Amino acid sequence: MSIVVTGASGFIGRAVVQRLLDEGRRVVSLGRTDPGIPGLAHVTWDVREAAGPEVLRALPYLETVIHCAGIVDDWADADELHAVNVIGTRHVLDAFPGQRIIHLSSTEVYDPQRDHDRLYEEAGPVAEARYPSGPELSKALAETVIQRVRPQTLVLRPSVVYGPGDTTLFPRLRAIIEGGQLRIPGGGRKRITLTHIDTLVEAVLAGIARPDVSGPINVGDPKPYVLKEALLTYLARAGEERVVLDEVPADLAMARAWYAERRARKKGTRPPITRTTIRQVIHERTYDLTRLEQQLGCTGVQHLAPRRA
Repeated sequence: MSIVVTGASGFIGRAVVQRLLDEGRRVVSLGRTDPGIPGLAHVTWDVREAAGPEVLRALPYLETVIHCAGIVDDWADADELHAVNVIGTRHVLDAFPGQRIIHLSSTEVYDPQRDHDRLYEEAGPVAEARYPSGPELSKALAETVIQRVRPQTLVLRPSVVYGPGDTTLFPRLRAIIEGGQLRIPGGGRKRITLTHIDTLVEAVLAGIARPDVSGPINVGDPKPYVLKEALLTYLARAGEERVVLDEVPADLAMARAWYAERRARKKGTRPPITRTTIRQVIHERTYDLTRLEQQLGCTGVQHLAPRRA
């Protein structure tokens, strides 16, 4: 029996595939881009389109489909986000009506405009009007499709995923360091649940081993971090040991980001930091992990715990 992974060329999909191959599993990549991983079979399919018979014929004897394909760029076009994240998810569900599906979602499905204090899975998704950006809305709509079409799907909701090769929150903050100084909205004092890529991969493997577990499950390192402490640890390990964190008021940071986004749209460029990123650092972002521990048997590791002398 084989396991299909969509989006295997991405950060999360590649890590999942590599771990499965290391364990001797037969894995097939399904997507637009061949990841070029030794030992990995690849079938080309753009999830924006319904799967044709040639795709399905190439994938016999399937055990599980791990749906990692998706756009996570917070500056992506809204129509493209909907086509890939929402319609693409529906196409995956339709293509594999009899297989176990594990869907990679995000804690972005919770209300992005308020604090998240150890939220349980039942807290999201929320009303569409509460999502001010395309990435957050598309993740929520994809889950709505799953709940309507295939509620027995296992939906994993990691928070900010980090680790070797990540491209999200920490790399974006690192990119705005100037002269050894990082001005962080709100001062980085908020608590945040982070998800190391190894923690997420362990949850995926546990989901394969426990096909009776379904529904949404938060995925994260065992304990929340204080953002500035985790960030300084991350930067030190990346060779940025002399960075000084300075605070910029949250409302001022949001206003500047709004202005930068307007200028970027006119020029067809990308702003250095978006309001979506700022919301991640000025609000509490912590989640209850009881279902992860009790139903999937995963605990994770505090990979960014501050180093001790």
